[in-house]
Amino acid sequence: MSDGKAASGGTPLIHVRGGTTSSRHDRQQAEARQAAEVGRRQKAKQDAAVSQSGMTRQGFVSARIHSLRMMDRGHPQLVLYYMNRDKSVKQECVSEVFVADDGDSGFTLVCPKCLERGVAHGLAQMKVMNKHRAFHIDPRRSGEMVSLVDPWGQQFHVRICGTVTCDEVIRCDSCNMFSVRIEGSRVWEV
Repeated sequence: MSDGKAASGGTPLIHVRGGTTSSRHDRQQAEARQAAEVGRRQKAKQDAAVSQSGMTRQGFVSARIHSLRMMDRGHPQLVLYYMNRDKSVKQECVSEVFVADDGDSGFTLVCPKCLERGVAHGLAQMKVMNKHRAFHIDPRRSGEMVSLVDPWGQQFHVRICGTVTCDEVIRCDSCNMFSVRIEGSRVWEV
């Protein structure tokens, strides 16, 4: 196993198949879990402040960019349906559509393989940018309310901005075990 050179962002590239991880990778994962815990405590404080002001928190979102300055309840969202081979829905995921500083658009999705391995939720997310993996959003279902159930059994509604299709294969760089194709917001593993 070789950690290799650092990527342009300064993060070392680590790909392990069927082996153990390096101590550097383990430290990064521990730091990410600690940062996620700090973020959860901060979010709990924010939720407590919101509840005291009379506003209510809206539903569970499993894939989102974590910045209060960028996102709000009116932000465009998609509902992605992770599919089984028998064409039944395995899992639903709410994804946010965003526009980056350079004007490129993108959306987020979660790698379930990373979550199964215990990777922190923030590191299990993939940003799909239009300049890397061309996708298009079909606006015919724009404005439609989709009813979902969060992990705690509470029903919530999401107003979607359409359905997304990406003809190119999307791979998770973190675990290198999750490759998908997206057709009409249905996520098919390849």
